[in-house]
Amino acid sequence: MIRSILIAFWLGSTSAWATEYRSITLANGRVVAAEIQGITATSMTLVTPQGVVEISPQDLRTMEPLSEEAYQALPPWKVLVLPFSNDESTRAKDDANMAQLYSLRVLKSIPAVAPLTIEDLPPSVPENTRAALALCGTDLQCATRNGEIVGVDVVVMGDLRQKGTEIDFRLGGVFVNTPSARERDEFSYSSSLIEHRRTLTNAQYKVLFLNAPEGDTISLEPLVTKQQEVPDPMDPKKVVASNMERLAWAPVPGITALKTGNTAGFASALGAVTLGTAASVYVAGHATYSAPQMVAVSTLSSYGLTVLVNHIFAK
Repeated sequence: MIRSILIAFWLGSTSAWATEYRSITLANGRVVAAEIQGITATSMTLVTPQGVVEISPQDLRTMEPLSEEAYQALPPWKVLVLPFSNDESTRAKDDANMAQLYSLRVLKSIPAVAPLTIEDLPPSVPENTRAALALCGTDLQCATRNGEIVGVDVVVMGDLRQKGTEIDFRLGGVFVNTPSARERDEFSYSSSLIEHRRTLTNAQYKVLFLNAPEGDTISLEPLVTKQQEVPDPMDPKKVVASNMERLAWAPVPGITALKTGNTAGFASALGAVTLGTAASVYVAGHATYSAPQMVAVSTLSSYGLTVLVNHIFAK
């Protein structure tokens, strides 16, 4: 019934929608502030501060007028990206770190979205809440409960599991005030995760109920978080150098290259560590080490090579 009325009104008065904003309540409880761009028999196209949203007319519950002043004054979404969980395999762990960084970059590129991590939360957030968020994984109740405590609008979660030569990737998002407004996407890949940026970008838009834009994938430009935007009395060049120096010690091959947008450097670093680790394991395998010693030597070799290449690309 609602759909028929809307379509009839659209056909009879298309010009009226162009300059009017509406507060639209959906079946999942979300309230969307938008300009109605178009209506067909099967979908409504809404333009929101964050981008284009497609909904079914059947999902419409109420629609109220909204002034332009109220629309323009809407605050950006606070989107908290939790640490992506994984199965602790080396590849899944490395890809989880990379996927979280890339997810933050995608969110940073979306208008009226303010992405943040647990580290970016204000000092007033207690440590037990931070610890609980870090352990949420893909638990929706944990994410919504603690997300409400810290005052965010959306919580994004990810999970990576290695199965043979493939990685199964799941990405989910939930609106804290309306937990029934949740979405997830999943895909599997066998090649480098960096080759699937388009898929990851689309997934990030999907879990926010947004249409992904066409065109190039998100660039790997350095991410500026809310916490980093606070003015610092120190020399900015020294601050950047200090941050890169600390980042170089992270156990993620090529993370300093990735942080500066050097995709070729990242690929080179990843390949160098992989080959170097394989070589060290081969050499150690011919030595008279015990099993625990063998594990220790292999781990230290991998980490040592990682730190080395990270410092190289940090300059």
